[in-house]
Amino acid sequence: MNMLVPSIAESRAFFDNTQLLPSVKKLPGIRSFSGSSELAVAKSDLLLGESVPAAIGFTDNIDEDKKQAAADSIHFAERYADSYSDKDEKPMEWHGKYAQALKHCGWSLTNHKYQDQVSKQTAITMDAIVLDIIKITAGRNAPALTNLLKASFDKIKGDEELLTLFDNNSSKAKDKDFRLIPCLQSPGGTAIATLVAFDCQLSTSQGGAWFWKWKLSNVRMKRVASVMELNMAQHERRRDQIIELLDQNSDDFFKGVKLK
Repeated sequence: MNMLVPSIAESRAFFDNTQLLPSVKKLPGIRSFSGSSELAVAKSDLLLGESVPAAIGFTDNIDEDKKQAAADSIHFAERYADSYSDKDEKPMEWHGKYAQALKHCGWSLTNHKYQDQVSKQTAITMDAIVLDIIKITAGRNAPALTNLLKASFDKIKGDEELLTLFDNNSSKAKDKDFRLIPCLQSPGGTAIATLVAFDCQLSTSQGGAWFWKWKLSNVRMKRVASVMELNMAQHERRRDQIIELLDQNSDDFFKGVKLK
């Protein structure tokens, strides 16, 4: 399924008729991870959701305004999908709402499909599955995006607080869900990303406390893997409406991390 950017009139009507549920605030006393509380979106290499299992990674060449556009778009998509669908009850509908929000924020999406996948392998890890999907989905951008994800995984795995933050947000008993969005800038200046979303049901596991490290003997996976491209001019026309609907700055919705 290809989801093209809608017309100005369509998006104006979409935003005029949208109301978002209040954001989920982090509970008092929960410690932010070290060194990241003051890091703004535009200065970050990796963004982790404070209360949602979403992570956005940026290659070195991407402009700050495009980082902000990506962060605001994902922030809005997370909030819109939660406001208009129940992910636990209707996951396919929820992912559809997520994609709808992104296209009204200026992104076109290619091959946005919600698919079942079952793996019974015992010697595979979740990060390896994600990297394989990126290699298949991202085309010529796959090398840059896989290198970015590898660096992001290493950063998270090496920091106990980052590990705990993402694990807490992505875990519901044995069920896991997460969204990863590695993003780069093309030679022509266009922001291009791959959206990889997983909803996982694990029957057994081995290994560490965080699900990326587990050796999976049987996992039922539902996934989305979509290539996204930003029309920056259209995003800028909608930016005021996006920001007006959000009751929280994206600098606060995400925690920023430097990879080096």
